[in-house]
Amino acid sequence: MNDMYRTGAPEARLDPRSLRAARTRLLDVRGALGLALAVLLALGYALWLYKAPMLSGKAAFWWRDHADITQYVTGFNAYVHEPWHWPLLRIESLNTPDGTLATFVDAIPLYAMLLKLVHPGHGYWNPFGLWIAICYVLQGVGAWWICREAKMRSWPVLAAMTLLLASFPALTFRIAHTSLMSQWMLLFALAIYLRGGRLGRIATGPWTALVVCGFYINIYLFAMFSAIFGADILRQLLRPQPTPALRRQSVARALAAPVAAYGLLFVTMWATMLPMPPGSGRQEWGFGFYSMNLLGPLHGGRLLELATPIAHEGQGEGFNYLGIFLLLLAAVVYKLRQRHDPAFWRRHGVLFGVLVLLTLFALSNTVYLGNVRLYSLHLPPQLDAVTSTFRSSGRFFWPVGYAIVVFAVLGAARYLKPASAALLLAAVVLLQFWDLQPHHARARETVSLPVQPAIDEARWDAFLGPGVKALHYYPPFGCGDPPTSEALLPTTAYAVKRRYPLSTGYIARTAKSCTGYAATISHLPASTAVVFDKPHFPRLEDAQREMGANATCADMQLVFLCRRNAATSPEPDHEKTSIASRSLL
Repeated sequence: MNDMYRTGAPEARLDPRSLRAARTRLLDVRGALGLALAVLLALGYALWLYKAPMLSGKAAFWWRDHADITQYVTGFNAYVHEPWHWPLLRIESLNTPDGTLATFVDAIPLYAMLLKLVHPGHGYWNPFGLWIAICYVLQGVGAWWICREAKMRSWPVLAAMTLLLASFPALTFRIAHTSLMSQWMLLFALAIYLRGGRLGRIATGPWTALVVCGFYINIYLFAMFSAIFGADILRQLLRPQPTPALRRQSVARALAAPVAAYGLLFVTMWATMLPMPPGSGRQEWGFGFYSMNLLGPLHGGRLLELATPIAHEGQGEGFNYLGIFLLLLAAVVYKLRQRHDPAFWRRHGVLFGVLVLLTLFALSNTVYLGNVRLYSLHLPPQLDAVTSTFRSSGRFFWPVGYAIVVFAVLGAARYLKPASAALLLAAVVLLQFWDLQPHHARARETVSLPVQPAIDEARWDAFLGPGVKALHYYPPFGCGDPPTSEALLPTTAYAVKRRYPLSTGYIARTAKSCTGYAATISHLPASTAVVFDKPHFPRLEDAQREMGANATCADMQLVFLCRRNAATSPEPDHEKTSIASRSLL
């Protein structure tokens, strides 16, 4: 009788084991929730350190016209507001008539190409606050990925790894060099290396994606993670296999990985960069000067302050403080590894050797301990291509520093009881933040510098008038002594804002003629004005002499600004000298 009142299908019962499995997956640190925690911790740290206006691109820091950031913002705006050219990264309005590439103005080419495609914006704008936020998000992703590949299941371990990697001093120190904030690529490289160890084979797909994308973000970081890639390849080549057939398969896979990665990169370069603009490839001085001091990893915190941590200002490029408490943790983990896993160093011997080589390169051929020079090596000229390209060698300790953080955190998690590891790592994080207080204060001071315009744009507009359509700047970048000046970046910013093509710019590895300025100027049309840098042309008469007849020059504080008089306009009586020396002061 009861069957007459039953409707629909019988009620499904939930399996308790399925519920427990779903809950376990949800709470697994290696899943989406762990990824979200790492991202929020890293981004939260960035907001705490730099504040929201900095990450939104609205802080005054971004609008300085005579700092490194000026090069990035001007290069980006010149690139995105031009039509597409071939190759795709070409910029025609800087370094005219030869042009240049977005690569050589540190505009983060991959990011700039994407924005040019989907959101070029209007006017003179800054996308790099968002890029800093993206970098911290990806720094968190890198911390999570490393823990995932290492099979870490502890939430405290993930939190400690994320906070130590997000607050890595060499990262926060680089806030003024936007593309160098992309150090998440080094974390991705370490994660892919760990993945290869877990799988027992090289992870060709992730390496290829990192190589192709990373090349178009920053060439220094590209070289650093390529070294880790090389260690992974060599590890795979040396890994023993049980049968000859498996050995051949392992070797073929290891050799195919770099062919695929760098081969695909080379193919993309024919669409993005090649052929290179004329004058590209100039070698630059600095190797041995922009180096790391042997005391670099020890100086920069509150606990230990050294009297002479560097030998000269160039070693600021070698800032590589790690943290005394982190180094103590690494020493403890080293002892634990020796006791519990002595084969660790044999398994990772290739990577260890690569990190040693990177350290030696960071120290360069002139090695200092404090302000004491220990020795200098005379390198063969065959290495000039490498040392001039990577002249700021002090940066190459970054992968070593990150590897030490990963080694210390994972070792503590692996060889201590979970509660002990959590307490120890929490203590290290708290002590690290306490020790980094002076460093954090310097970082905040850097991004809080007031804006003081180097040039009066309204005065330039009034002097140049509507007839000027382009600017020439003398001497070109790289000419003269010193090879740079305080006026070049402000002039570049002014030219890009007004959409004026500019004959030079703060452009890496680009060479132009340093002679015959007057002959070149004599052939310029009246629509091209000329800027003379005062350190190289200290008197108004010097600028007048280069301009020749029928021109007007004005003293604009940093520079002398000159333009041609209209050919049909007679000069006033007081300008009948070869050139009037009118000043707008």
